[in-house]
Amino acid sequence: MRGSAGLILTASQLVACAADPVRIVPPTLTPNRACSAQTVVDERQAAHALGILLDDWHDAAAKSDETRYFAHLAADSIFLGTDATERWSKDAFQAYAHPHFSAGRGWVMKAARRNIVVEPAGQLAYFDEELETRSLGPARGSGVLVLRDGVWKILQYNLAITVPNERFAQVRDAISLDAPGSAATGETSDASRLLSGSWVGAAADGSAIEEHWTADAKGALLGMGRSKGGAFFEYLRIENRAGGKVVYVAQPMGKAATEFVMKTPAVAGTLVFENLKHDYPKRISYQEKDGSLLVSIEGDAKQPKESWLLKRTLLLPNRSKR
Repeated sequence: MRGSAGLILTASQLVACAADPVRIVPPTLTPNRACSAQTVVDERQAAHALGILLDDWHDAAAKSDETRYFAHLAADSIFLGTDATERWSKDAFQAYAHPHFSAGRGWVMKAARRNIVVEPAGQLAYFDEELETRSLGPARGSGVLVLRDGVWKILQYNLAITVPNERFAQVRDAISLDAPGSAATGETSDASRLLSGSWVGAAADGSAIEEHWTADAKGALLGMGRSKGGAFFEYLRIENRAGGKVVYVAQPMGKAATEFVMKTPAVAGTLVFENLKHDYPKRISYQEKDGSLLVSIEGDAKQPKESWLLKRTLLLPNRSKR
């Protein structure tokens, strides 16, 4: 077997350099003369040992063994969780994990595949692993291990959820929304991301439809809609209200305002506003669709649902040419 420094080691020499699965003797401390000249820890031996270490670390979490779990982390280690706010020192991570482990609710993760690269000097190793998890679904872990006083420790671990490319847009849209259940008490920033700008399209009868929305400013968007060839117009606005509600306000032809309250959407990239007491419509929705905007209004089961597709435009339509 070839050592990572390029020396050919005999079987007896390799045995003399061998160490237990977690403790690996670095080259400067190697007691065997044949290994100490230029040799570093055999990479395959080290990778195997580090794989056992990582498996034991995950096993400790699954068994809620707090002492064993955190013994594998270096004192100055960093754990990066799946949430953007989760950059924890060892102490902060243990404070987070302690209630879970104490209640026997440790997380279950198992490596289905793992790559480990040991640096030639034998003091650092880098790894990535595909994880099977109980609650996260497919995930990926990666990190750095460091050899200190002859013992390997996890210096950094980064836990990430993998996203198939074909589903990336859905995940991106879901992330851009507020937390589940908060849309009805959220902010107008969601509406601003979806609606701000000018949009044009046509109704089922071919007549022109357009909507124009400002960006969010201090919790309010202002809008204007025009349809039926320009014969119908309405003033629109979306605003935050006391108590955290987001309200869609429509004033057709400048008349009295009708209000619709934002509801939690069933589909990412969708805004839904509802007023079940209104005669028609009772519900207004906006949905991003391949870069366009699908607008729908609907009433009760006996009333028709109307939908039209709007496309973003940089210029206001020239109505004199229609």
